[in-house]
Amino acid sequence: MAIPNNIPLFDYTGGIVVTVVSILIGLGAIAIIIYFVAKSKKRRKMVHNRKKNNDNPERMN
Repeated sequence: MAIPNNIPLFDYTGGIVVTVVSILIGLGAIAIIIYFVAKSKKRRKMVHNRKKNNDNPERMN
């Protein structure tokens, strides 16, 4: 009794789709984390570099 070659014994299409979707979700999460970390660093630098009233006390008088 011969087994025809055109009958798929295993169906991998669902597994491939789930793998691709999970990889895309993971890359998206990493990109969002990198974006927010860069944004918070930029905000922290801007607050650090802001001029204060008493930066140059000799010029006030």
